[in-house]
Amino acid sequence: MRPFLQFLGFCFIVFFIVGEFRGIYAGFAPNTPMLLYKQDHSVSVKRDVRFEEALPVELSGRVRDGRVRVEAYFEIPPSFQQGTQGTRPRLIFEQEYGAGQRININEALDRGNGRYTVRIIYQDATGLFDLDLPTNNSL
Repeated sequence: MRPFLQFLGFCFIVFFIVGEFRGIYAGFAPNTPMLLYKQDHSVSVKRDVRFEEALPVELSGRVRDGRVRVEAYFEIPPSFQQGTQGTRPRLIFEQEYGAGQRININEALDRGNGRYTVRIIYQDATGLFDLDLPTNNSL
């Protein structure tokens, strides 16, 4: 038991030192919660909507320190089958949160069929955040 506790103590010291100087980011959006500690990071998740009229987006968490910016873009990708050129990504949703604020986004982005990109930009952020999006197969 003693070697295991020593190993845990060693891991704690290493994560504390690395976290203080570089920050920590752990998680894979939208599959797992994202844990940040003093980190600048950007996460982008794309979903192609073909059969639904809207993309439900849920993001929750509390910004302990720093800033978090949430943006959503919509575009129609080019199609060689239909002979369309496609459109450039357009910003359709944007919100920014600061230290001490709670994030509780529950939106349905309803621009129709196309490609939606949800982008979360963390600036020296600390907190635990959970992004929930449907899979591409269900859209």
